[in-house]
Order: sequence, then structure tokens, then C-alpha cells
Amino acid sequence: MHILISNDDGYNAPGLLVLAEALRNQHHKITIVAPRENKSGCGMGLSLRKSVDVEKADDGVFIVDGTPADCVYIGLNCLADEPVDLVVSGINNGPNLADDIFYSGTFAAAMEARRMPMPSIALSVTERSVQHYETAAYIAVQMSNALPLLNYRSLLAVLNVNVPDIPVGDLRGFKATVSGEREAPLPPINESNVGKMSKYRLGPAGNFRRTKRNKMQDFEAVEQGYASITPFNATLDDNAYIDDVQTWLDAL
Repeated sequence: MHILISNDDGYNAPGLLVLAEALRNQHHKITIVAPRENKSGCGMGLSLRKSVDVEKADDGVFIVDGTPADCVYIGLNCLADEPVDLVVSGINNGPNLADDIFYSGTFAAAMEARRMPMPSIALSVTERSVQHYETAAYIAVQMSNALPLLNYRSLLAVLNVNVPDIPVGDLRGFKATVSGEREAPLPPINESNVGKMSKYRLGPAGNFRRTKRNKMQDFEAVEQGYASITPFNATLDDNAYIDDVQTWLDAL
């Protein structure tokens, strides 16, 4: 299998290097296309108003002066020397749970692949100071090896994977989950005011909103020691509400 790896932490991030080694050990062909600098929090941004520089650092390794979405878009269209079977973005240090995905460069890289269309996995460990990248790498290996058994429609979704920072032997298993929700983030912090200029630091993310759901939520699975795998529809629309929205529009 030919796997394209990207991330939002940069081409030399430890999680990416652990992931690449684990997949190479399974005899997969690996192409790495990753940002030169940390691009955490950039979401699905594309470099539309400038050229993007790409440096070939080694065979199958490319460094991009752009966003994670740039990396996957350019990687799949221009840099991979043969067709790619799977895109894996990560291993990210820090959670991409609930509403985090809207800001996440890790998720954005995986989401860019679905436009090709291309199966993709966004892979995160839910602690900032990661001790056990090998657990997330183990999950990536298991999922990539089993990919041919996944239902075709699911292949065209993004699988958002969040892994607790624990040894492989302590992992309780895998749970297919729904995306949770967060409460509103804390307000920005005013750091200084000089003349007409003010400086603010964005507040931390809100706590998880603990609502009763029919399916296990992503953060609940991680809290219980499971790897959370949340499938996202490739189009991100919500058919359940189309009729309600049309009724509302008809009354305008």
C-alpha cells in the first residue's frame, strides 16, 4: 500500500517520524509531505494568494512552505510518484475531539484527501506532552492493514482517531464514536493596551458538554481508555435537517 503522510506540527515532528517508521516496518511505501513550520490551528486554509515552495529533502520526503491542506493537495496531485491508497495525518500531540476539528490542521490534511476522493485518517494523541506515540502508531498500522475490509462508502469518509496517551497493553480497544461538543471557549485575555492598540491572547477551549447521546461520544471513549474512531461524511451535509430548513425558507 502507498501511504501519504502529513501533519500540522511540521516535517520533523516526533509523531510523524514514529508513524512513518511504524508503517514502513509493515512494508508500506511511504511518501511524506509536511509543513516546514508548525501550523496547528490553521484549519482547512489553502495558500490561494501566493506560490507554495516545496523542498525535496530526501527520497519520498517533501517539505512545504504552506498549510497541511496545501501539503495533501500538492502531494497527491504533483509529488507522489505513483497512486496513493491512503492518507494519514499525524500523529498529532494534543486532542482533536468534538469541535476541535473545525480548527485542526491535522483534521484538515485528512479532509483535503477526501476531495480526490481518497480514504484518510486523522490521528491524534490526547495529551500535549506525549509519552506513548507508539500506541497511536500501532492503531494506524492496524487500521491501514484492515482498510480493504472497510465498507466502500466508509472509505470516502474521514476517520478521526483520538488515542489516550497510554501504553499499547493498557488500551481497552477501539470504539466507533460520534463527535462530541464543547462549551463556549473562555473569553480572550487582554494582555496590554498601548494607545489605540490592544493585545489579546485567545482563551482555552471550553469543557466537553456532557449530553446524553445514543452513541458513545469521542471524548467519552478516550476517558474510558479506548481509541475513539469517528467517521465523518465526505460531504459534511446533514440530510436530517434539509426538509426543516426548506420549510423555514418557504416562510421567509
